[in-house]
Amino acid sequence: MILQELSEQKVELFAADSLCILSYTLTYEGKRRTSAALTIKGTQLRAEFPGIAVIEDSFTLAGDLIILKRKWHIMQRGSYRLQAAFSYQDGEKENSLFIPAVWYQDNLKGKGCFPSPERSTSWSFLETRMAIPCCAQLSNGQQLFSCATEPAQEERFLSSVAAERHGLIISIPGSEWPYSYRGKQSLVDTSQDSLPTLEVGAEGLVYERTFYLANQKTSDSQGGYCSFVAALPEPDRKKSPRMPAWQDWFEYKLTRLINLVKKTENDLAYLAMGEGNDEVQDVYAFTAASFLVKSLQGAYELANLSSYQPKLACLKQARKNLACTFGLQDDGLLLAQVAKRIADFFLQAEISEGVFQDNYDLNNHIWGGYLGIGEHPEFRSMVNSRCNGEAMKHYVLLARTLHHLGYEEGSYLSLARRVARFYCEAQLSSGSFGRWWTEKGKPGDIQGTNGAYVGSFFCALIPYLNDEDPLRNDLLSAVHQAYSFYSELAYEGLFYGDTLDADSCDKEAGVALLSFFLDLYTLEKDKRQLESARLCAQFIVQWIWQRDSYLPPESPLAQQQFCTRGMTSVSVAHHHLDFYGMAIAYEFLRYASFSGDSFFRQQAHLMIQACRQLVATEENLLGRDVSFVGWQPEQLNHTAWEYFDRPELMHGHYAIDIAWVTVLTLGSYEQIRTDFPEDLEE
Repeated sequence: MILQELSEQKVELFAADSLCILSYTLTYEGKRRTSAALTIKGTQLRAEFPGIAVIEDSFTLAGDLIILKRKWHIMQRGSYRLQAAFSYQDGEKENSLFIPAVWYQDNLKGKGCFPSPERSTSWSFLETRMAIPCCAQLSNGQQLFSCATEPAQEERFLSSVAAERHGLIISIPGSEWPYSYRGKQSLVDTSQDSLPTLEVGAEGLVYERTFYLANQKTSDSQGGYCSFVAALPEPDRKKSPRMPAWQDWFEYKLTRLINLVKKTENDLAYLAMGEGNDEVQDVYAFTAASFLVKSLQGAYELANLSSYQPKLACLKQARKNLACTFGLQDDGLLLAQVAKRIADFFLQAEISEGVFQDNYDLNNHIWGGYLGIGEHPEFRSMVNSRCNGEAMKHYVLLARTLHHLGYEEGSYLSLARRVARFYCEAQLSSGSFGRWWTEKGKPGDIQGTNGAYVGSFFCALIPYLNDEDPLRNDLLSAVHQAYSFYSELAYEGLFYGDTLDADSCDKEAGVALLSFFLDLYTLEKDKRQLESARLCAQFIVQWIWQRDSYLPPESPLAQQQFCTRGMTSVSVAHHHLDFYGMAIAYEFLRYASFSGDSFFRQQAHLMIQACRQLVATEENLLGRDVSFVGWQPEQLNHTAWEYFDRPELMHGHYAIDIAWVTVLTLGSYEQIRTDFPEDLEE
């Protein structure tokens, strides 16, 4: 490693054939100051600001990662802003910017008010927004230059990162400008706000911070980011999250699933979308077979667990209450019988042959394609390929499970066949299964990755069709055409439009494609499908928190000893954290088992352990009553963002009970316990 002075304020750092340029400045009393002298001794550097401050740097090399330990000695009373400025020799080429979980392909996909170059050419984001504090990557098509820092331990030292055309600047205290994104429709103008400062008294201040730098010779942004993540040293955890034993966690989650089951007037059943959500509860007054509620997946899980003998009192009581509600015996068939009632209820969603509108408004008693709040209300009367794919896949799986329990449920497979025929006939010439469809099979919106769920549904149905069945050949042909289309999306990095309540780049798009490619690989063992899966897995890593981000000590999340490491954020439009990581972990374990890539197994372990947190137990109900045992909040608002734009629920609050969290985490846990039991660590 070689340090070479360029001027009194700049040095070049050569390490492992890579180059980094560091600039030495700080802001004192509102004026930016540059160092008056630099002193270099081996891998140590001293920058002097006479009468004001001294910066001492120490550099080490860990593989291709440069670790910079910086110490500021502030000697003069006053107001300060500290900077760490990094750049690289990019040949004056145009740089593209990537910030994990915040900025992907310039955030140009979608129509929300989230940050993008269309609103400003320059942005600054607080460290709490991104999966690694102040992580940002510049790429000129041949090199990737990345920086990051360790998390702040005090609010006054929270940092932010801003990108210039050829460099990155980390500032302490941090600020967000020219806007701060605080809700789906809330982009707050901060361009006229005063920048925060560190107020230093006569006693001075000594402050240390570690930074991480890498200059990689590659054009693969996502692969380079994964390499950067893998190279980071294991963090020193400042606290341990509260986590029940897996057996108890499982029973709490099953308790919550059972308590979400509601009875209809004609003795059928469905899952409540969510309960106890105060002033926004009216948003949750519908149920669905798939997206946001996942009633059919919940039914499948209930049927699968029919023979399970409960140990915890809460689960025993939930079963008794369920049996009483439906006038059934609390025996080994109780959960299967209730699962059948749920599945029978959603048979009503077929409005014409193969046209399945799986959302049901509980107040107005109407069916629709998606009845929740979202950015495309015109699609309420259509059908959605994600919803249909999720629902039909679980009809197929549920029919198999019920058959093993002695039930013959041909109606479920018959429905799945009709919906499959609808999508075979509607499939576009590109191979896409589209996103939104009219009941006559005409496309309403063909953007995004929603159709990949139909591909997974076909992969689930194909093994149940005999070789002479003409539908089998049609499905095989359709999934091959679909693979051609969706693999191209993965190659181009076009992961967007997957959720129905927002329109943007999002992690679920990556998960949808990853799952489809692995499902198809399981059927055919074509290594091209595994390569496509790799691209998806690399994309998804950017949404996984690699560090325990700062939380205000007095906040509800901090009071619960919550840790962000291993949690996942949603999209560039949804900045809260969620428990989707349990489902991602299962897909990562599948990919790792096929490919032998241990990095994704390690990432799976982070998510599995993170999703074990913040589940309501009999001793800690997370602010709710005993009927909510097993609930986990959907939205963990760790930063200045809240789905309904409620400022009082930002910065470390949690909110919203919603069925998908219970269903997805419980189901994914069961898949991991069945296929990868060795990866469930106590």
